[in-house]
Amino acid sequence: MTEQEPVRPRRVLVVITGSIMAAFMPTWISLIRAELRCVVQVLLTESAAELVSAQALSALTGRPIAGPAWRADQSGGAEHVVLAQWAEIVVVVPATMNFCAKLTVGLCDDLASTTVHSATAPTVLVPSLPTGCLAKPATRRVLGTLSEDGHLLVRGTATSVTTGEQESGGPGTIDDLIGALITLGVAPVSALAT
Repeated sequence: MTEQEPVRPRRVLVVITGSIMAAFMPTWISLIRAELRCVVQVLLTESAAELVSAQALSALTGRPIAGPAWRADQSGGAEHVVLAQWAEIVVVVPATMNFCAKLTVGLCDDLASTTVHSATAPTVLVPSLPTGCLAKPATRRVLGTLSEDGHLLVRGTATSVTTGEQESGGPGTIDDLIGALITLGVAPVSALAT
């Protein structure tokens, strides 16, 4: 019998944008770290920083939080490049319509969008769109373009946090995201016990 090499944790960059769903990200980060063999680095947009505690996220990941602005000290390299090269998988959750639209046209006007555009790693997006937004042709074009560009969209039937309504095509669940990460090669912790 030969011993298997230990599974190296994957490096997952989680970009949190400014949807109310950002308030749930400490729980999601905890579940990702409990379920998957990965190291998580969080990057906040300016609007996300108003909705979720950077201190809580740092405590849960054991790492300093990046963003929303570039650090003053860039002596270790341009921050967006360092983050993009570090990431083996990029997850944008929640991915607001604004952020999704930026990605489709290549707009890089902040640390988060510039980092995601600079990354060569697979990108997983969990869109969190306003209720009714999916009925708009522009929204369908944006999501279609993201998919055509190779981004993995994690969508499902979810209950809107703001209205309580069920909406098909809404954000995926944490289980949907964990499933997508496993598909991309992140080992479940349970697989290590066998």
